[in-house]
Amino acid sequence: MGHSRKSSEMLSPVLRQRHSNQQDEILQPTCADHEDGTLTPVDLAVEKGLRLRLPVTTESVDLKHASGRVLAQTLTAQAPQPYFDYSAMDGYAVNVEDIGSSLPIRLRLIGHIAASRTKEEITLRTRSAVRILTGAPIPPGANAVIAQEEIRREGDIVVLSRIPQRGENIRLRGEDVQTGDTLIERRSLMDPRAMGVAASAGIPRVELFRKLRVAIFSTGSELRQPGEDIAPGEIYNSNRYILRGLLDKPWIDLIDLGTSHDEPKVLRAYMRDAAAQADVVITTGGVSVGDEDHMADVVRDCDGTIAVTRVAIKPGKPLTLGQVGQAAYIGLPGNPGAVFTTFRVVVDGLLRAWAGLKKRVEPVRPVIADFTWTCRTGRSTYLPGVLKGYNANGAPLVDVLPRNNSGKLFLLSKAEGFVVINPDYGDVKPGDLVGWFAL
Repeated sequence: MGHSRKSSEMLSPVLRQRHSNQQDEILQPTCADHEDGTLTPVDLAVEKGLRLRLPVTTESVDLKHASGRVLAQTLTAQAPQPYFDYSAMDGYAVNVEDIGSSLPIRLRLIGHIAASRTKEEITLRTRSAVRILTGAPIPPGANAVIAQEEIRREGDIVVLSRIPQRGENIRLRGEDVQTGDTLIERRSLMDPRAMGVAASAGIPRVELFRKLRVAIFSTGSELRQPGEDIAPGEIYNSNRYILRGLLDKPWIDLIDLGTSHDEPKVLRAYMRDAAAQADVVITTGGVSVGDEDHMADVVRDCDGTIAVTRVAIKPGKPLTLGQVGQAAYIGLPGNPGAVFTTFRVVVDGLLRAWAGLKKRVEPVRPVIADFTWTCRTGRSTYLPGVLKGYNANGAPLVDVLPRNNSGKLFLLSKAEGFVVINPDYGDVKPGDLVGWFAL
C-alpha cells in the first residue's frame, strides 16, 4: 500500500496524521475484483441505489401518533420557553434588595402560589415573602427563591439564616428557547425527546413523511417455516425473520408476502403483487448465478430494470438493486449472514433516505487488529468481531470470532460489530489498521 499498516506510532485512539490516507481508504472503500471482473464499489452502489426513488409523500398527523415517525417540516418556536419566569423549586419568593442585611432575617408571609393558572396576582411588599411551589410563576416584586429547607417558620413569619442571591432558583422567560428558534429540523426522527419538545411548544399536529411501504418475500423451494415439518434437503427460513426484525420500525409499513418457490412464473406473480402495493420490494435468494437464480430475469420480465449487481462486498457480492414500476427493488443474497451484512451496510441507508430521514453518520472507525486473517483482495470484507479493550497506547483492539464465515448465523449473533478489511488488503496481521462497524 506504500506505507506501514502498523500501530506503533499510535498514542491514542485517534490516528496520527501519517495514517490519514489509510483511514480514508477504510472509510471509503472502492475497488474491483481482479479475478472475477469489475464489481461495483460499495459507495457507488449506495449512490446508484439512492437514485431509484424519491422520498415518500407527506401527511398531517396528530402529535400523539407521531412517535418514531419522520418529520417533514422544520418546527420553530412560536413563543419563548419558558413562557414566564417560574420557580425552580419549592420555597419562598423574596426581594433580595428589600429584606435587609442583618441576620437572621424575619419576613412576613403574605400569600401562596402553586403551579397552576394564576387566579389572582400577589405582589410582594416590603420585608415580605410568598410561599411558592415548583413551576409556579414568580410574583411581581420578587427576584429570588430561597429553598424551603433553608428557612424556619414561626407561624406567619419566615426566618432566613442567609441572604439569597438575585435570580436564585428562578427559571427566566425565554431561558430555553426564544421565539423563532428552530426546535426540530426537517427529516429528523420523532424520538421521545422530539415528542417532548413539540408538546412543550404547544404544537398539536405535525407534517410527517408517510410510512415507507416495504414488501418482502423469500425465494427458495427448500424453505420451510418454523413449526413446519422439515425433510432432508430443506431448511427453515431464517431470512424472513431477520428482515422482519430489521424492518420493525415505526416509519416502515411492512408487507410480508412469505415465501415463493423457485419457479419463474410464481416469482413473477409475487414480484408484480409486491411492486403494486409497495414503495420498496426486498427479496432474499435467487440473485446469484446458479440454475435456480431467477430474480434478475424476473425483474426484467416485469418491465423492471437492474441498476446494480455484483457489489464489491464480502459477504454479499450478489446484492442487486433495481426498479419495478414505481417501486425500488433490492435483491439480497440467500445466505443469512450476507442478508444481515448487506442490509446494515447498504440497505438501511437507502431505506432511511427513501423514508425521508436525513443521512445518519455511521463511520467505520479505525481500530487495531488483534488477529491474523488471509483473504483475496478486491472486496470490502465484513467479519463478525468483538472489541478486546485497548493496547498500551490507548488504541482500541478488535478480534474476529473463531471459525468465521458468512453462513454461521449463530456466530454472527455473538458479534459486537463488523471488522472491516480494506479491499486492498490480502492479509491482516496483529497490529494492522482495520475498520470497526459497530452493531
